[in-house]
Amino acid sequence: MKTLLALLVAVSVFGCAEPPKKGPTYSERITLLPNQDGRKSAVVVKRATGEQEIATPYESVELVGGKEQRSALPKEEVEQRYGQVLQAQPARPFTYTLYFTTATAELTAQSRQSLNEVRQKIKGFPAAQVTVIGHTDRVGSDESNDALSLKRAAAIRDLLVQIGIARQAIEIVGRGEREPVVPTADGVAEERNRRVEIKLR
Repeated sequence: MKTLLALLVAVSVFGCAEPPKKGPTYSERITLLPNQDGRKSAVVVKRATGEQEIATPYESVELVGGKEQRSALPKEEVEQRYGQVLQAQPARPFTYTLYFTTATAELTAQSRQSLNEVRQKIKGFPAAQVTVIGHTDRVGSDESNDALSLKRAAAIRDLLVQIGIARQAIEIVGRGEREPVVPTADGVAEERNRRVEIKLR
């Protein structure tokens, strides 16, 4: 299952398969394309002739006349041949968590400092769809925590609007204390539960 998933993802996002040609010159090539975010990737090519892994960007496995041929294509050739595919790669879904001080919608000092990282990520989502989910710890009543979690989500939405995301592209949700990262007894303050999750796609 893992191999199949890797192949499907690599062909659609990281790799290109040229369509088979009819007649005696039949060939099929799979080329691994680089990730936009620079992360390493690989694809396993399985055929009746055997199984091969491609793990280097611009490396290819080509089936010609029933025989496998491996090669490394020049970057310039790949960009010329697959330029439209490379440009069409969508940014990967992105989730980021920010934390809050007790009983407020104010970010902790560390989370305020990390906002620049969020800004940089957002640049890769020119038409971002965003869900902002607010959470609380278990200090306070269910009703007050529901309101506080929604207030936290709204505060982050306003920050994202300032960054440049359209307000109508942002959905906000308040979960209160229902989905803790760290399960605690009622009344326990836990910073890791006082959070907002930003999900971009």
